[in-house]
Amino acid sequence: MNVRLRNRKAAETQLSSFITQIVVPPELISQICEAEVDASYLGYVQQLDAKVSFAKLESTAMTSACADIAPELEKLRLKSVQRIRDFLLERVGRLKRRMTNTQILQNSVLLKYKGLYAFLQSHAPDVCAEVREAYTTTMSSVYLAKVRDYLTGLLSLKVEPPSKSDLLAAEEWVGYTSSLFSSKPSHARGDGAFKLGERRAVLDAAGEPPLVLPAAQQEGKPLHYEAIFRSACTLLLDVASSEHSFLTSFFGDADSFDHVFGKSIFFAMENLEQHLVTSWDAVGCLLLVHVNTAQRDAMAARPVPLLANFFARVQVLVWSRFKAIMEAHVQSVSAFMPSGKAPETAPHYVARRYAELVASLRSLKVASVEPMLGSILRVLWTEVEKLLSERLARQHPTLKHQAALLINNYDLVVHTLAERGARGEESTHFEQLLDQVKTVFVEEQLLADNGKMISFVKQAEPLLVPGAPPEDAAKVDKGAMEHLTREFYDKWKAGIEAIHRDVVQSFSNFKLGMDILKQVLTQLLLYYTRFLDLVKQAFPHGPPFAQYILSIPTLMNEIKHFSRNF
Repeated sequence: MNVRLRNRKAAETQLSSFITQIVVPPELISQICEAEVDASYLGYVQQLDAKVSFAKLESTAMTSACADIAPELEKLRLKSVQRIRDFLLERVGRLKRRMTNTQILQNSVLLKYKGLYAFLQSHAPDVCAEVREAYTTTMSSVYLAKVRDYLTGLLSLKVEPPSKSDLLAAEEWVGYTSSLFSSKPSHARGDGAFKLGERRAVLDAAGEPPLVLPAAQQEGKPLHYEAIFRSACTLLLDVASSEHSFLTSFFGDADSFDHVFGKSIFFAMENLEQHLVTSWDAVGCLLLVHVNTAQRDAMAARPVPLLANFFARVQVLVWSRFKAIMEAHVQSVSAFMPSGKAPETAPHYVARRYAELVASLRSLKVASVEPMLGSILRVLWTEVEKLLSERLARQHPTLKHQAALLINNYDLVVHTLAERGARGEESTHFEQLLDQVKTVFVEEQLLADNGKMISFVKQAEPLLVPGAPPEDAAKVDKGAMEHLTREFYDKWKAGIEAIHRDVVQSFSNFKLGMDILKQVLTQLLLYYTRFLDLVKQAFPHGPPFAQYILSIPTLMNEIKHFSRNF
C-alpha cells in the first residue's frame, strides 16, 4: 500500500508539473496579445519562452497534450514576435530624432528590454536579424551626422594653417598688406608659421573631455587643427567605447561595431586628409603626431580594433605629410638665391624662421619619431649653413663684414634654441661655428686700424725669441718699431673709439655686441703687450722713444671704460 501511495503521489507531482509547463492560462494569452509592451511584458514573454522551450523537448513533443497545445503556442509566439519587433523598431526609430541623447535612450530603454531581443534570438532569428540591421543602419547614420556636425562646427573656428607661401626661404613680406592689388599671399604668416607658443597647450589637454560645441562657438576662440583633432578623437573614443559596450550587452557581441562606426571613422579620416593636403604646417603635423600617440595610448585599454586601425593610419598620413613639408623647406633654402645687392649684416629672415622652426620641433620631443626627425633636421641645418656662409656672406667684399653677418645669424639661432629650452645637435653645431667666426671678426676688426703693428709682431717675434742668432735680431726694423710706437701713441684712443663704432654698427644685439667688443679690445691689449715685449728685447737698456710708449694700465683702463659703457 505504501509503495502504491508513493508511486501515485510521484505520478501526480509529475503530471501537475507537466500540466503547469504545457498549459497556457487565458490570462497569459491576454497579456501576450493585448498588454502594453513594458517591463511587465518582459515577464509574460519569459513565461511564454519557458512553455515554448518545454514543448520542443523530445519527451514533451511525443505527448498528445503537446500536439493539442502546440498550435496555440505557435500563435502566441508569432504574436509576441510581431509585437516585440514593432516595439524594438519603434524604439530604434526614436534614435533618429534630433536632440536625442542616444546613450540615455540606449541605457534606460533598450538595455532594459534586452530580454525581448534575447527572445527573438531564440524564437525568430530572421526578425532578430531585421532588428539588428535596423539598429546598425540607424546608428551609422546618427553617428555620421553627429561627427559631421561636430567637426564642421569646430572647423568654423579653425585658424588658417601656414601655406606654401610660408616656406623657410619664401619671400618675407614686410610693410605690405594683402589686397586686390598686392602680390602678397593672403595667408603668408611670417615667423608665426614656425612658433610653437600657446599651441603647446593641446598636449596638456590630452586627457581632458572633448570641447562642447555650443560653448566653443559662443566663446569664438580660434582653434588650431590639432586642438580640433584632439577634441574630435576624444569624442570618437568615448562614444565608440560606449557603443561597443552597448552592443556587447544588448546583442551579445560587438560584431556590428564596424558597420555602426565605419562611416564616421571614414569621415574623420577624410577630413584629416583634406586638411593635410593643403597644409604646410610642420609644427602642426608634429603636434598631431603627439596628440595621436596620446589617443592611441588611451585606446589601448579599450577593445575597439577599428579605432586602432584609424590611429595607426593617422600616424602614417601625418608623418608622411610632415616629411613632405620638411623636404619642401629644405628645397626652398637650397634654391634660394639672394639679390645682387649685399644684404645687411643683421640676422636674415631665413635664419630667424629656421631657429623658430627647429626650436618648436625640438621642444615637442616626440620619442616615436626622434631618430627620423634628427636626420631631417641635420639635412636642413646643412642647407641653412650653406645659404648663410656661401651665398649671403660672400656678397660682402670684406671678411669682417662676412664674419659680422655670420655672427649675427649664428648667434640668433643659438640664443633662440636656448631661450626655448630646445638645445640639441643644432645648438652644439652652431655654437662651434659661432666661436670660429668670432675669432675671424676679431682679427679682421683689429687689422683694419692696427694691421701694421700686428704684422710687425708676427714677423719680429720669431727673430727675437730667446736663443735666436744675433743676425736674426739684426733683421728687426727698429725704425719701423719706433714709427709704430709713435703712431699707436697718437691714435690709440681714436682707434678704440673707431672699434666701438664699428661694433655698434655691426651688432644690434646688446649682449652680443658687448661680448664681441670685449674680445676685440682684449685681443688688442694682447697684441700691444706682445709689441712692447719686442721693444724691450730690441732695446734692453730702454728705447730712445720711451716717452711715446703708452702704458699697459692706461690702455686697460680705457678698455674697461668702453666695455662697461657699451
